[in-house]
Amino acid sequence: MNDQQRTLIIDQFLRGNLSDAERLQFKKEMFADPSLAEEVQINKNLFAMFETDEWEEIHHLNKDGVAYEEYILSEDAKKIQQAITEANKQYRRTSISPRKRYSWYAVASSFVILLAVGYSLWFTDSNTPENLYADYSDLSSLPSLTLRNDADKLLSDAEQLFLEKEYTNALIALELYEAKYKTSNPSTILYKGICLLETNNFNKAAETFTLLQNSNTLDSDKAYWYLAMTHLKRKDLKTTKSLLKEIVKNKYHNHVKANQLLLQID
Repeated sequence: MNDQQRTLIIDQFLRGNLSDAERLQFKKEMFADPSLAEEVQINKNLFAMFETDEWEEIHHLNKDGVAYEEYILSEDAKKIQQAITEANKQYRRTSISPRKRYSWYAVASSFVILLAVGYSLWFTDSNTPENLYADYSDLSSLPSLTLRNDADKLLSDAEQLFLEKEYTNALIALELYEAKYKTSNPSTILYKGICLLETNNFNKAAETFTLLQNSNTLDSDKAYWYLAMTHLKRKDLKTTKSLLKEIVKNKYHNHVKANQLLLQID
C-alpha cells in the first residue's frame, strides 16, 4: 500500500471503522511488520492526546481531585494540548512523504513528552499513583503461557514479546491465537488485560479483567488485583481502595500486598 492508503487504514483501524475481517487482516499485517505496529501505536497515543472526547475523558479519571487532574486542567497543559491539536490539523491537510511523516511523529511525540515532564514537575510526592503502580505491579510471578511442549507458536511468540515489553505486538499475537482457535482461557485473558494496561488502554483493560473476574475459574480472584492496578494507574484512588479492601476482606490473590498498598494510599 502507498503512504496515503497506509495513513487512511491506520486512521480507520483506530476509529473502529474496519469490518471484523479487515481488522483481523490488519492485525496480521502489524504482527508481520514491526514498523507498521510502531506507527499504529504512535498514532494511537497521539489520537488520545488531540481528540477532544479522549482529552475530556482524562478530566474525569480522578474523582478525588489529586494532582494529575489539576495539572491536566492547568493552563500549561491546555497550551500543550492546543499545540498538538493545531499540529495535527496541519498534518492532515497535507500529503507528506514518509520522511516528513516521521518528522511529524518526532515533533508530536516531543509535545507528549513535554506534557509528561510538566506533570512530573507538578507532582513529585514519592507515593504518587505512578510510583505505587511501579512498586506493586510485579509481573514476574505470572504463569507461563507455554508450559506444554505442544504450545502454539503464536502463544510462544506472545509470551516472548510480553517478556520483552513489546506489549502491542504481544496483544496482537494473543488476539490472533484466539481468532485461530475461536477460544480463550484465563491465562490468555490475563495476559491480554495486562498488555492493555501497560499500554494505558484502561477501559479495555478493565473490561478484560472483568471478563476474567466472571469466568468462575481458579484464576478469577486474580482479576480483583489487576482491576485495582488498573484504577491505580489511571489515578482513580477511590475505586482502587474499594477493590483493595475487597481483596483483603476475602483473602483474594495478593491480599497481603493489598493491605500494604492500602496503608500507603491512606
